This record gives sequence, structure tokens and C-alpha cells, in this order.
Amino acid sequence: MRNISEIIVWEKCFCLLPIHLCPANNEENSFIMLNGGQSDFCLEMNCVEKKPDDFHSYAWSSNTTNFVIVGSEDVRIYNWKRDKKEEIIPKKSVEQNFEKFYKYLASSSYKSDKDVSPFIIEIFKQLRNITQEKNNAKEALNLLFILLAGIEEDVHSIDFNKWGLTDVNIPKNFDPYVEKIRNGIFNITPKLDIIIRHSAGVLFQEAQKEVIAFDRQIDLWGFYSNKVKETQGLYSSVHYTPSFLSRAIVENALRNIDTTKKSIKIFDPACGSSEFLIEALKQLHEAEYSGYVKVIGWDSSESAINTSRFLLTYEKRTIWKEKLDFEIKLVQDSLTETWGSENDLVFMNPPFVSWEQLTKQQREAVNDALGSTFSGRPNQASAFFYKAAQSLNTEGIIGCVIPSSLLSLDAYRKLRDEINCQLCIDLIGRLGNFVFEDALTDVSFILGHKPKINTLPLLLWTKNDKGIAQDALRELRKMHHSNSILATDKEFSIYKPEIFPVSKENWKPISFEEHEFYKTIERFVYENKLVKVETIFNVQQGIRTGNNSVFKISSIEYARLPEIEQSFFRPVVDNDSVSNGKIDNDSFVWFPYSENGSIIKTETDLSQIVPCFYNEVLLSNKKKLKMRAGIVRWWELTRPRNWQFSKKEKLISTEFGKSNSFAFDKFGNFVVERGNAWFPKKEFRNHDYYYFYLSVFSSPLFDRLLSIYSKQLLAGWDLGKKYTKDIPIPNVHSLDSSNSQTFQSLVEIGKELSKGQIQPGAFISEILEKHFYPQRKSL
Repeated sequence: MRNISEIIVWEKCFCLLPIHLCPANNEENSFIMLNGGQSDFCLEMNCVEKKPDDFHSYAWSSNTTNFVIVGSEDVRIYNWKRDKKEEIIPKKSVEQNFEKFYKYLASSSYKSDKDVSPFIIEIFKQLRNITQEKNNAKEALNLLFILLAGIEEDVHSIDFNKWGLTDVNIPKNFDPYVEKIRNGIFNITPKLDIIIRHSAGVLFQEAQKEVIAFDRQIDLWGFYSNKVKETQGLYSSVHYTPSFLSRAIVENALRNIDTTKKSIKIFDPACGSSEFLIEALKQLHEAEYSGYVKVIGWDSSESAINTSRFLLTYEKRTIWKEKLDFEIKLVQDSLTETWGSENDLVFMNPPFVSWEQLTKQQREAVNDALGSTFSGRPNQASAFFYKAAQSLNTEGIIGCVIPSSLLSLDAYRKLRDEINCQLCIDLIGRLGNFVFEDALTDVSFILGHKPKINTLPLLLWTKNDKGIAQDALRELRKMHHSNSILATDKEFSIYKPEIFPVSKENWKPISFEEHEFYKTIERFVYENKLVKVETIFNVQQGIRTGNNSVFKISSIEYARLPEIEQSFFRPVVDNDSVSNGKIDNDSFVWFPYSENGSIIKTETDLSQIVPCFYNEVLLSNKKKLKMRAGIVRWWELTRPRNWQFSKKEKLISTEFGKSNSFAFDKFGNFVVERGNAWFPKKEFRNHDYYYFYLSVFSSPLFDRLLSIYSKQLLAGWDLGKKYTKDIPIPNVHSLDSSNSQTFQSLVEIGKELSKGQIQPGAFISEILEKHFYPQRKSL
């Protein structure tokens, strides 16, 4: 039977990270058990004398719900949301039903608007209305710092230097707010040390979101209203790092740190509220590191810097004292600063800003940082990542949140190659689109260290659904406790691949099952049992009209045109025109081209040949159309794609999609716009070959292939040439007998799909797996 009086039992059984609840008070047996933000709780062994109200205050102040006391004979639960009633359970019963007990705790740990963080944020919003700041919340945040300090001190005689603050102008009507926070909620009084130590991450990240509208009305109690509207933009131009992610990155990075070192230098060039820096200090303290720590943080937001200074000042005063030195600096752009090359630890969540959104000066800084590793239009995060790797000392460690595009796009291939030559890559995780609360950004993270040694990294893959990232990171902690080398589930996988990169084209983690599948199908390619898409097809991108509102018309508008003018339009396929093997067209595109190119050479000819379209549509848009770059004649399409000048049979796919996004254009009538045309490189013998591949591409199996080889998007995958060229498919030209039953079955399925008479299904995959692809288990 488990001995639940030992903290290691809780840690290993439930993949929890224990952090001392009150390290400043030397309470060795009190912990907050961290579970990725979900179901966190407080735990104490051999409880010293406390009142029930204390347990409720500790739990509420730490942004948790339950405080669990493990005694010699029983286990007590204090849940502040349950009218302060104490729940007592025999210790033996808990030990015998340990997993059930934990699930019970989790079920009662739901978040609410009465938690400490929303309670304080409500007061902050009222302070924000007092200051009436339009561009940032510097003054309001300063008042929030004073408000927190006021839990323990008289705000009118406060020592600003003690709290890392400059002089703050305290308004006359400030005392009611101090009284409000001191009173807490349901008469549960706040514990300042607990709030700052265990709730500050969420609290200050929420507080720093810009408020753009204020309600100046005074409520019945004399307070300013808290009715405010928050912007989607955040200080620092970054997405705030959730605590579960910063915690996991720091935890895994510190596995490689030498805790016998006399000093450790930690750097975050995009520190925000210092989530990474504070987390690193917490975990170093838990590891009983006794050396000197130097912390450096930069950010472009004054409010973020002030928050960092407040938190680090408190950490130094209460825990580290003379063993901690920190330097927090406001910068215009971290990339223009000198980072040095002596950092032991670099943690960061850099700004995910696309090239198009950067200023001229920012673009120059990105180019300077990347040097020859990139040419094109890089994301700002790539420059931060590359420069961070250069700033490590000979045994330095990096833990970095990155856009997933850095792992997969060809444009970053040289950058990846250089990083791989410089660092030992320890862990790469792809977490998907549900990590940041404010944006559906595809998020990954990477950990590495120097010196470079030839080892294989651990890969972490998650299904792209909400909540799975937390589960996967908890499983990662469990693996380290048990020394496991593999964790696989329908929703996530953690494993070491046999080779790295798994695909020579990118570093994108895939599921363990798909990794095994990938190895087998690549062997089939080597043995010529399968060939790559680029062997069979030339995939061409569709037209770009340069102005769809002018050049694309509905079928109703098309029917109104004179018959002679209709001949200058062709039915068009876009991302909404293909579904389950069938083309559903309801629009047409202006297409004044023949096999020899442009038909209408002069504007006079234009006005005479298509007078209705010219006078009713084109002429009124002439000025706008002439402004397009790269055109020869203002009435022509920006990129008509000369391969579409003649009508050719072809397979069609949408631009982005899945296995239900393919169709067969039997007569070549359609012009592809937002999509791709798939032409055989070697002429197909007859239409049956097209129907055969329509079946292949319409199978659920092809979705699995896309998940391995292509770039994932919210709507599916990129179906363009760059991301589909390496997908292994059967070679219809080398089939031993094209009249075989298998071939004919797939042809008939393709025909039925193109008529809309059947829906794609697993039965297609079953045929393909039996005759062309390796057998594998379904996900």
C-alpha cells in the first residue's frame, strides 16, 4: 500500500510538480501541487497548528480550491467554495482508493469568477478607470502593486524602494480599494506571499492586457465601474506564456544544469512579466541550489518591465537575498542589443510577428540577426531563436517557445541545419493551436544545450485539440519519474525517433504510430513499391485574378450576359467548389485567353467585343485594376497561368483541405483559382487512371499521409506542390496488371465519387492498405 505521507508518492502517481507553498517561512511540509493549471491543490504533511480559515486563505490566495491535510489517521480537505466545511476521510481509505481520491479533488477544483485572480483583476479594472490612461496601464499597474503591498503595509507610508517601485501618486480615494482587497471574499483574507509567489503569473498577464474603453459611471457603493473592453493586442507584441508551458520548459531544461556551479546566469530577451525568470528561480530553489544567480530580462513594454522589477524585487528580498542579482531593462528592440555569449540558461517566448507586420527597422534587425541562415520573409521569432542559440556559453541551455512554422517550412531549413550543428537538441514538442488564450497560433517549443553531441532528441506530438497539451506535458513528467522511453496515446505521443530529423525536409514531430508508418512507407519507396507524388504529377497553383470582386461573377450574372460575352468566361474552381470527389460550381471567371494567349489586345477591341462587361464592370474599375503590379493589360488577370489557356483534363484539389478536397475535371472546362491542378507527367492511358488516383486521394489513409508530410492548418493541410511532392503513392504506370480487380475497384469508386453517389470512407483505405500500403492499426 502507498504511504501518502510521502510527497514523492503524490508526485509520481499523478505527474504533479510540488513547489513549497511558503519557502520564506521555512514550512518544509507545505506544498502547492501543480498540475498544468488544471486541478492544482495545496498539500501539507504533519500539519502544524493552523486554523481552518488559514487553509482557506492559503488555497484561495494560491488560485486553487482545495487544501489537503495528511494526518496520521485521517485526511482532511478544506474547500473554500463549500462554506468552509471540513471534510474528513480515513487515511487508509484514501490510500486504498488513491486514484479515485485524486479524481474527486480534480472534480471540485473548477475555476470561477470568485477566484483570487479575477477578484483582483476586477479591482484593477476600477483602478484603470481612475487613471484613464489611453495607451497603456503604467499608472494603474503601479497602483495595483501598491494595492498588493497594502495587504501587509500602510500604503501612505510605504517604502517604494523596498518594493522595487518609483514614487507613485496615490489618489485620494484609494483607501476603499485597499480595504476591499484586505477583506478578500467570503471573509477569506488574502495572503500576500502566496499571491505573489503562486498567482502572479496569471494575475499580471491578465492585468497587462490593454483596456481601450472605460465606463466612468460610479456604482452604488461609490466605486468606478469595472466595465471595460480589452483589446486582442498585448504588451510586448507576444502571446503570454501559460504557466503550464513555462513550468515544463524550465523543468526539463534544468535537468541538464550543473547545480554544483558557483553561479548561474539566466537571460530572457522578451521577458514580459518574467514568467520564465520567476519559474526558473522557483525551481532552482526547490533543487536547493546554493550558488549565486544573475537574472537578466529585457522587454519593449514599460509596464511589463515594471511588473518584472516588482516581482523580482520581492523574490530577492524574501528568498534569495544577496545570492540573487537581477537586471531588468526597457529596450526598443531586443534584436538590436548585444546579447553576449556567456549565458547559462536562455528562456523565452519571443514575439510571433510576421515579416509583413514588421517595421523597416525591425526587418533590418531580423536580417542582421539571421545573417546568411535565411533569405526571404522570416518571422521575427526565428531571429530571436537563432540569436539566443548564439548567446549560450559552452555549456549553455536554451528553452524556447516557437511558431511551428520554424520546424516545418522549407524557408527555415538552413536555420535548422545550423542550429543542429551547434546544439544538442534535447526535446521538440508540437502543441498545436490551443496554447495561447488570445490567438489560434500553431505553437511548438524546443530545448537544447551545448556542447553538440550526437544524441537523438525526445519528440512530443499532440493532437490539435484543446487541453491535450497539458495532458502531454504531465505525461512527460511521469516518463522522467519512471525512466520510460515511450508514451503513446490517441491524443499524444512522446518518444525518441530512430533517426532525426524524422523527415529530411523538416523537424515536425508526428505521432509515434505515424512515425512507425512513415518508416515502413519510406522503405516501400526505396524498394519501388511506392513512388512520390512528384514522380507522377506536376502540381500547378491556380490563377490569381488580382481582383475577385471584378473578375469573378455568379452563375446568375453569367446568365445575364450576351452569349458572345459568355464565351470569355469559364467556370471556376475555388476552395468552396470541391467536396468529396465532386465539383459543385456556381461561379465563373473572366478569362480572355486562348491556346495562343491573350485574345483581346487593345482597349478598343475590348469595348467592342464585350461591351456589356466592359461598360458595366470593367470601366468603372479601370483605375483600381491599373494599379496592380506585374500586369501587361489592365483588363487581364494578374496571374492567368498559361497552362490554363487550353482545356486539359486534370485532377483538381483545393488550396487547403483534406482527402475530401479532390475532384476530376474530365473535360478540362474548369479554371482553377484558389486551388491546384494535378497534371500527369507521363500521359495517362485513359480516364480510369484519373479515377484511380481520385480514390487514393479521397481515402482517410491519405489524410494520414498529409498529417506526416504536409503543413497542417486549422482547415486541414496545404495541398500545394511544396507540401505534397514527397507523399508516397501507388505507381499506376507500373502496375503488373492494370486490369486487376483492385485497380478496377478503385476506378469504380472514383467514378462514383465524381458523381456524388457515394461518400469517401474507410473502405477505400482498407483496399489501399491491403494491396499497396503496409498494414497498420487505426488511430
